[in-house]
Amino acid sequence: MDFRAVTPGIEKFPGYSLPRHRHMRPYATIVLEGSFEQSGYAGRVRATAGDVLIHPALDCHANNLVSSSVRLVRLNWVDRSGNGAFYHLNDIDEIARVAERDPQGAALLLESYVGTTLPEPFGRRNDWPDLLAKALRHNASLEIGTWAQENDLALETVSRGFKMTYGVPPTIFRAELRARAAWLRITRSLEPLCAVAAKSGFADQSHMTRWIHRISGSPPSVWRQSQKREAEATVTKRTT
Repeated sequence: MDFRAVTPGIEKFPGYSLPRHRHMRPYATIVLEGSFEQSGYAGRVRATAGDVLIHPALDCHANNLVSSSVRLVRLNWVDRSGNGAFYHLNDIDEIARVAERDPQGAALLLESYVGTTLPEPFGRRNDWPDLLAKALRHNASLEIGTWAQENDLALETVSRGFKMTYGVPPTIFRAELRARAAWLRITRSLEPLCAVAAKSGFADQSHMTRWIHRISGSPPSVWRQSQKREAEATVTKRTT
C-alpha cells in the first residue's frame, strides 16, 4: 500500500490534478493562489485562496486543478477528531510568512486561527453525488439501491455518476468509510476486534480485516499492537 507524503512548507504546483490517492498522516493545506476541486471521504469542495483543508489520518481523495497552477502551504497536523474540515480565513499572509521559515510554528498559528473560526460545509453543490456521499457518511450500512429508488434514480446511473465524481462506485466508498471508522476505533481504543467489527457494520471480523488491510496496508491485529505500544510508551514517559 503506497501512501503519499507531504513536505511541510510552501509549494507551487503548475499542475495539481491527482487521481484518487491516500495519506496515512494528517495534514493541513492552505491555498495561497489558484483553485482546485477535491473529492474525498469528507465530501467535495472547491478550494480557492484563503481556504484551509484539514486532512485527517488515513484520508483518501482526488484533486482536480481548476486554475493553471496553485500555490499552497502544507503543514503537519494533529488529528484529534478523525474528521476532515474546511475553513476560510480572511488573513493568510501571516501564516504564509511564518511557514517560509518555521512550518511547525505555522501549524501552531493555524491551529489558533481555526480554533476561533466556524468550519465551512463540504458538498456545497448539493447535487445527488454529494447528497449520497453525505448519506453514506451518516450511515455506512445504507443500501445504495434503496437510496437510488427514493431519489428517483436508476441504480446504474447512481453507480456510474458517483464513480465519475468520487473516483469509485458508491459500494466501494461505503465499504471504505466503514473500514476507516473501524480503523479509528482500533487505533484509538481497546475495544475487542469482534466488537469493533459489529459496531462498524461489518458482517464479521474477517470481513473487517480484509477491508482494513485493503485501505491501510496492514491487518487490524498489527494496528492494535501498534496502538498498545504507543499507549505503553506514553505511560512510561509519564512515570519517568
